[in-house]
Amino acid sequence: MIVSVALCKFVSGQNFEGEIIYSNTFKSKLPNFTDEQLQLLIGDKQEYFIKEGNYKSLSNGQALTVQLYDDKTNRIYNKTPKSDTLYWFDASVNTDTVISFEIKKNVEKILGYECDAIIMKTKTGTTTIYYNAKYKVDNRPYTKHNYSNWAFYVNQTKALPLKTVVETNHLKWKVRLLKLSL
Repeated sequence: MIVSVALCKFVSGQNFEGEIIYSNTFKSKLPNFTDEQLQLLIGDKQEYFIKEGNYKSLSNGQALTVQLYDDKTNRIYNKTPKSDTLYWFDASVNTDTVISFEIKKNVEKILGYECDAIIMKTKTGTTTIYYNAKYKVDNRPYTKHNYSNWAFYVNQTKALPLKTVVETNHLKWKVRLLKLSL
C-alpha cells in the first residue's frame, strides 16, 4: 500500500526521493596506479539516498565511506573508514569549471529507460551524464552546490544521473545505475 502511494506521487511529477545504487568501474591512465588500486580506493559500489535537498552517499572504498550533503549549510561532510570524525568542506567551492556543454537526446538505454546525455567539458576533462527526465531532481536546494559541477548539472537537466562517465588525464571512471527504489 505505501509503495503504491509513493509510486503514484512519483509518477504524478514529484521529484525523486529514495535510494539509488550505482556500480563503479575504473581505467587508470597513470603508469604506477592500476585499475584495481582505484577500485579499492574509491570502491565498486555506491548507495545514494536523496531526500528534501539533502543526500547521503555510502561507498565501499578505502578512502571515503560516507558523504553527507546538508543543503541548509551547503556543506559536504566526509568520513573515512579509519576515523569516527566527519570532516566538512564548502560545497560552493569548485576547482573544475564547465567550459562548454551540449545535450544529446535519446543516446542510450539504461535499465530500459531511454536517456539523454549532457556532455560537460571542463578544465580537467569531460563529464558525460546520462539521465531520464522521469527521474526529476529539484534544482533549487543545489543552486550553490558547485562541487563537481552539481549545481550546473541539475540546473540544466533537473534529473537524476543514471550513468556518469568522467574522463581526465588520470582516469576514466564509469558510474552506472544498478537499482532505483522509491
